[in-house]
Amino acid sequence: MKILIIRPQPGNDASAARAREAGFEPVQLPFFAIRPRLWDAPDPAHFDALLVTSANAVRHAGAALSAYRALPLHAVGRNTADIAAAAGLPIASIGEGGVAQAVNAARLARHKRLLWLAGADQTDFVAPPDVQIETRITYSSEPAQLPADVAGIIASADIIALHSARAASSFAEIADSGALSRDQIRIAAFSKTIADAAGTGWRGVAIAERPDDQALLSAARALVKQSAS
Repeated sequence: MKILIIRPQPGNDASAARAREAGFEPVQLPFFAIRPRLWDAPDPAHFDALLVTSANAVRHAGAALSAYRALPLHAVGRNTADIAAAAGLPIASIGEGGVAQAVNAARLARHKRLLWLAGADQTDFVAPPDVQIETRITYSSEPAQLPADVAGIIASADIIALHSARAASSFAEIADSGALSRDQIRIAAFSKTIADAAGTGWRGVAIAERPDDQALLSAARALVKQSAS
């Protein structure tokens, strides 16, 4: 069973390895490349905690990250938490439901002044009135040069893995511009929000129960078997 993985590196290799272990045949085609961004690091004394929704925000924060090692961190996803912990940041909570859940966990811990380390493309989110969030962009995802036969690569896969809303919308645009029929393509997304970003009309849509590769692969396998029967 071929699964096309379009997320940027190094996540692409990690997802491909998990897919391979689960019995899939991964096809790796990153649609984006991660680039670090220069950012000004505010005084850590102004915050109760860090908010991190992507491991890339930690990977590309640079030496300035060390200034925040006394702040508890609320992470979205186990992988993000693992990368943050390896960087010496204390983990206060690990959520699987996106930024809203992470902010709620921070509120429950009475952390209401948050520094959000993020990418240039973020999920739309309105903070609760009693929570102050200051955002710093530590990285961006830039479009990668895709091969001329990208439409053929997409068509050859049994299912497409979508790890972000930006990847989902970009994939939909590329599929449409390549004259591919959506009703011949299955997609598997980390969340409903990500699936919604891809639009409608697909042959099948699988949504992971939680935003990690194991759940995504499980949902993908079930969808392919169901639609093939």
